[in-house]
Amino acid sequence: MKSIKVISIREGQPMFDAPLSALLKECVAGGALQVLSPLEYISYQQIKWWKGVLLPALSKDSGDSIEYWETKLKLAVMPDEFAPKTVAVGNKEYQIIPSITSLSKKNMNQLIEGSVAKCHELGLLWVTLPDSNLKSTIRSV
Repeated sequence: MKSIKVISIREGQPMFDAPLSALLKECVAGGALQVLSPLEYISYQQIKWWKGVLLPALSKDSGDSIEYWETKLKLAVMPDEFAPKTVAVGNKEYQIIPSITSLSKKNMNQLIEGSVAKCHELGLLWVTLPDSNLKSTIRSV
């Protein structure tokens, strides 16, 4: 998914940080454009960093799965928010950990900051907070 950020509004029209024509050239039949409010965009960026940067880097560094790291950090940082829930499927019951999509922007920020702190406690000092000035805030491992 590609995002082009609205950097300002001039004469009622959005101004982007890249040419809109470049985005429109990528549109194909069956695809879609999506407009996000500033709050939705920030939340999307947080989730993108968590799922697309932090967890894959931890997995690559340690050899443990992305799912392992996601569960470990969720439960270490916000155990009440991510307490396992029981779901019934047929005659069986399964324990699941809630999704991050249920978090507010503020709580997602707490999860990110807490996860970086937890990684530091574990000796993973290369893990850093997201930085919009960098393409990736975590080194390639």
